[in-house]
Amino acid sequence: MLELYFFHGATCGLKARLAFAEKQLDYDGHAVTRDHLRTEAYRKLNPQGVVPTLIHDGEIILESSVILNYVDDAFDGPPLKIDGPLGTARAWWWMKRADECLPYIGTFTYTVSMRPKILEKTPEELEAYIEGIPRPANRARRRAIIEQGYDSPYFPMAAEGLTRMLSDMESALEKNKWLAGGRYSLADTAMSPLVERLHELAFDGMWENRPGVADWWERIRARPSYDACLADTPNPEGLQHRAAGEKAWPEVREVLPA
Repeated sequence: MLELYFFHGATCGLKARLAFAEKQLDYDGHAVTRDHLRTEAYRKLNPQGVVPTLIHDGEIILESSVILNYVDDAFDGPPLKIDGPLGTARAWWWMKRADECLPYIGTFTYTVSMRPKILEKTPEELEAYIEGIPRPANRARRRAIIEQGYDSPYFPMAAEGLTRMLSDMESALEKNKWLAGGRYSLADTAMSPLVERLHELAFDGMWENRPGVADWWERIRARPSYDACLADTPNPEGLQHRAAGEKAWPEVREVLPA
């Protein structure tokens, strides 16, 4: 039995779902809410209170990059690794980059779109919300974002990190059709949700001078896996992200490195 816990709007959850769609796997999907991640029942499955969580025949597999690799190794279907040690290394490098850049995406998302709603909480509710974030580093970052907004030191760090991410992608795509080589691989699976979030925030201008990334993104969106994951179940926060992002883009653009 194959079960996947995720919620619509989670970039790492989307990463796992894209891999399942690319492998053409059937599974029991449990689309949970953000609040459910804080429950004792879910914390027994995933102590960090994040998604995705994969359960295969009773065994629990955590962390999205680990899940991607496991799914490709454990199941038949189109291979998602590039043949040979170099191709495998390239795919792993991009999965590592995706993990490194995830906090930057979170900083953009919460500063631009989520912060106004969170600030509607009472002081007591706000403190409970922040203290409910399990990882200390994530808790400190979220507190700074909520309290300081665009003045948080994390925002320019995120702008620089995501600009560098897109620059790295452009360099790779100047040499290869896909990020790790001549065909779609786990590298593309891992990076797609990050670019999807920038797209949801209406920040497509970040790759207006990166034709390789723009072409790659159009090809990603044309894949059946993208349609399978997002056509019928788009991110319910997507419209909120876009409205907030369109309003914020002139200010954000000024912060981006040249």
